[in-house]
Amino acid sequence: MSWLKKRLGPKVRTWHVEAVFVAAALSLVAYLSGKGPIEWIGTAAVFTTWLHASVADRLAEGPAAERSGVECAWKLVPYYYTKEILWCVYFTWLGAWSALAGCALFIGYGLWRKAWRRYQATSAPVP
Repeated sequence: MSWLKKRLGPKVRTWHVEAVFVAAALSLVAYLSGKGPIEWIGTAAVFTTWLHASVADRLAEGPAAERSGVECAWKLVPYYYTKEILWCVYFTWLGAWSALAGCALFIGYGLWRKAWRRYQATSAPVP
């Protein structure tokens, strides 16, 4: 990774390289599947889920005091809702109703936790 980052420049982060690799792998599978737009929506949903997990992993890697200094932390909430919306579109198109109910639960859970943290104060900031 350091070899590649040296050649790409100092502004390239590890997650940039990882994201390009994941996007390329998913795009190759979507293209080879030949299933058209539905497969590309699924690809976007999987990729955004990966981005969300990537940010969450970085936040979990460091001690709580250092988590607020993670430069990509602000992306966690937008990635969360984007991935869930993409999954909703994908599962609706497929007619996968139990999976769609799961999307509603995940979206609702995110909203619930945000409201609950405002009511039940913690030492962690609410994004």
